Amino acid sequence: MDILQSDRGYECYCGTGIAFDYAASYILERTTVSDISKLKIAVVSDRMVSGYYYNKFENQFIMRDVKPCLIPVESIYNGKSLSSVDSVCKYMIDFDFGSNDWLIALGGGGILDITAFAASIYEGGVNLLLVPTSLGSMAEGAVSKYAKLNSTGHKDVAASPMKVNAVICDPTFLETVPDKTRSNGYAAIIRYAILDDLSLISELGKQINMREYLNRVYASRSRIENKNPKLLTLGSEIAGAIEGYFRFMNYSEGEALALSLLCSVDDRRREPLKRIYEALKLPTALKDVSERVIMKTLCDRIDKISTKTFDIVDLDEADGGKWVIRSVTPDEAKEIFARRLSHIGGQS
Repeated sequence: MDILQSDRGYECYCGTGIAFDYAASYILERTTVSDISKLKIAVVSDRMVSGYYYNKFENQFIMRDVKPCLIPVESIYNGKSLSSVDSVCKYMIDFDFGSNDWLIALGGGGILDITAFAASIYEGGVNLLLVPTSLGSMAEGAVSKYAKLNSTGHKDVAASPMKVNAVICDPTFLETVPDKTRSNGYAAIIRYAILDDLSLISELGKQINMREYLNRVYASRSRIENKNPKLLTLGSEIAGAIEGYFRFMNYSEGEALALSLLCSVDDRRREPLKRIYEALKLPTALKDVSERVIMKTLCDRIDKISTKTFDIVDLDEADGGKWVIRSVTPDEAKEIFARRLSHIGGQS
């Protein structure tokens, strides 16, 4: 087992198989509850992940005379909502949870967001252990500064600071990640690569040393944040419009972001990136909708913004092709997005 260099105020542990033993050890070594029989532990997970792993995950606690409870939630993007957080809180009330008890998020990025949001607001905050089960949640969700929720077709409109005790990254989980979910991790890392370290792309989809790779991913994210945290919003506007138009159904978060990143880079990088997308089975063009429809969705959202300018991540060709934050007017933003969407145009 290794400790990753995550540049966060909590430890990120990594090792094959550690999720099924160390999670219980970590909590029991740190609990302030003197009578273990009174310690309450709840595991938030979705149907797919819990179906694969919950019995094995639960067993480590039962062996130590602690019986956790399972809180089932939907991890689809319509499910990443305040109603899901409310459902988790209702379970916690029923189980008479207190501030010394523990919530465990066992799942992908949506599960981490829902659980962290609930943990941060319930009685002012409860202990939280994150056990991400996908590459995207290990690379991004586990080290995010905020838990974010969707609402009415809009992505990440509600946010609460992450209050995490620790993260356990176990590569074992990656063996059962569905292809559509796998794209979420690919897209998150491709964004880091485009902004900072292109070498990260070359190992996607391959057998790798996850500890070493996640350390490189976290180092890249840290460098980007140190330059300007807003850089990490590259591609978010178009990706959000694609997901929102289809109500989070047709495209996964990763597929929508991958398309947005592809149309955001310059022509010199776009063709090589397309070949990488094809190898990773990522989309390279909009399907079942034209760029005009997505552009209309973007324009509607831009027109609702009350400020005269807002920030967009864009390439500065005059400065060697560096990524910068541009403060642009609504009309300038529309021009930028229209130009980008023309590169991934689909048919209605």
